[in-house]
Amino acid sequence: MVMEKPSPLLVGCEFVRQYYTLLNKAPDYLHSRFYGRSSSYVHGGLDGSGKPEEGMFGQAEIHKKVMSLQFGECHTKIRRVDAHATLGDGVVVQMMSELSKSGRPMRRFMQMFVLVPEGYSVNKFYVHNDIFCYEEEVFGDSEAELGGKTTEHTHVYMADVLFRSNACT
Repeated sequence: MVMEKPSPLLVGCEFVRQYYTLLNKAPDYLHSRFYGRSSSYVHGGLDGSGKPEEGMFGQAEIHKKVMSLQFGECHTKIRRVDAHATLGDGVVVQMMSELSKSGRPMRRFMQMFVLVPEGYSVNKFYVHNDIFCYEEEVFGDSEAELGGKTTEHTHVYMADVLFRSNACT
């Protein structure tokens, strides 16, 4: 029996659901379930010396980094998932969400995954690339930086975003 190839959006939404369920319930297994030997992971932000965080490569380094981030009792509110087909039958997934760790307040973040087919199955993927960044580490306090003013370009962009539907909810 030949399985029909799922849409990129279906792959992206299902991947995000599985990924964040495991991150919440068993982060110790995240590296072996989703990442491969050639995977890369960047958890954005600055290190202790104020330099951008370095990327992690391979399951062992990714596991060490994920465990150092202490995702115990994490809760995630998925706000938006977008997914598109990419080279070699892969899927690029971008999500915007909120995350709370250990009962702390929610923090907005963006994450991008490149999912690559694993073997010959049309519905089995692994994370080749993963980039995570908290919103405030990129934008800071946007209104304060702009002096409370927004540009016409910002209004156009906001209108474009507001009128798109989220197919995952």
